[in-house]
Parts: sequence; structure tokens; C-alpha cells
Amino acid sequence: MWYVLYCPNQKEEELLGVCKQRLTREALEDAFVFTYDRMRRYGGMWHLERQLLFPHYLFLESRNEDKLREELRQYSQVLSVFENDGKLVKVEPEEEKLLRMLCGSGHHSRMSRGYIRDGQTVVTEGPLRGRENLIRKIDRHKRIARVGMPSVGRLREMQVGLEIVAKS
Repeated sequence: MWYVLYCPNQKEEELLGVCKQRLTREALEDAFVFTYDRMRRYGGMWHLERQLLFPHYLFLESRNEDKLREELRQYSQVLSVFENDGKLVKVEPEEEKLLRMLCGSGHHSRMSRGYIRDGQTVVTEGPLRGRENLIRKIDRHKRIARVGMPSVGRLREMQVGLEIVAKS
């Protein structure tokens, strides 16, 4: 099961290290952030960059919610836990499934590429291939797509890299 941890002041990497070093294997199986590829233009050229998919959020994987909560409370001055009536907030199963599908085991979403024909988007390569129905909006200038989450949980929409190479 995945849980969400809030990381203020853009300290995701620092808090990731704290969790991995200080929390026991009994409480924490893995801690990670999600990233995605996007294209940015500067210096007259396009560059592929890696960006955080969910800035200010750290994801924790654990099979023992009680032990994880107990150990996180010991570091409450350093870590802010999203809580809901004293329980850790879980990532909904639908959200987890979509994130696994788009980002894989490396928790990283590669750049997708495709084209638009007669108003229909067709993704030819990348994690959005075959999942065009998830695309809510495309910004061709910034080369990103807004992707809708299938559930009504916290992570309703996210952006991923999508380059449209042709439009007819």
C-alpha cells in the first residue's frame, strides 16, 4: 500500500533520505518521488528535463500502516504526515494502478510522442500509448499533456510529457 507524505519547502530529496535511513524495514518497504520527462526550450535548443510529477509529495510503500505511523510520529518535527482522523492517507487503488502503468517500477514517466489527425490524438510511443482517453488537455507549445485520474481522490490531474510531432 502507498501513503502520501507532505514535503514543505521543496525538500523532497532530503526527506526521502531521512525516511530511507531512519525508518525500519518493518515499517517502510520503499520511499520514492515520481518524476516525468518534459521538453524545455532555452539557448535556442530543446532539452529533455526530468521534473517532479507531484512537487512537495513523497510516497511511502508499507505493508504495516500502524508501524509506519508509529515511526513517523517519532520524527514529527521533520516530517509532516497527511492524516485523516489519525490514519495515514492512502493512495487510492485506482490512482496507484494508473501511476504504476504510466511510471513503471522506476517511478518515472518517459516522454510520449504522437500526432493529431482530424481532432483525434494518437500516441505512437511512450506511456500514454493506448491511453489517449486519459488525456484532458494538450499544451503543444510546452509539450505537456494534462492527464485525468480515474478516481475522485486527491490526485485528480497530473501533467506528463507529450510531444505532438504532426497535426492534420
